[in-house]
Amino acid sequence: MSAKTYYEKLQDPRWQKLRLEAMQKSRFMCSNCFASDQTLNVHHKDYIKGKEPWEYTLHQLSVLCKSCHENYHNKIDPFRYISSVLDFDGPWDRRKISFIIAGYIDATYESFCMRIEEPEEENSLRFYNLGVKFRELEDKEYEMV
Repeated sequence: MSAKTYYEKLQDPRWQKLRLEAMQKSRFMCSNCFASDQTLNVHHKDYIKGKEPWEYTLHQLSVLCKSCHENYHNKIDPFRYISSVLDFDGPWDRRKISFIIAGYIDATYESFCMRIEEPEEENSLRFYNLGVKFRELEDKEYEMV
């Protein structure tokens, strides 16, 4: 028996159920331009090797109209670009960057460590706190406006 194509997987009832939940969460509107009178697509923000389309959380999906979805795929993703030019074997590896981002988005340090199955350690806490400081600086900048 051959493996299912991606198109066939998108016909699976588990994907259709998750897709509907994402649409309902977005109130059947594009999360970018807020169009509700266009064809809507449920977009995976990123793909994780080995995961089926229906094995993602709603936070890992976005609802985009056909036009915004095409524009998204035609643009260079700045995060992926940065990821491609950083020396991940050196001092700025994915792990450190992820801790900075976790601090910036206000994820709790302990729950983030548990979620990614990493031990809590002083070095990663420093990077997490750096992200927190970036967010605080940005918050102060908005207060001044």
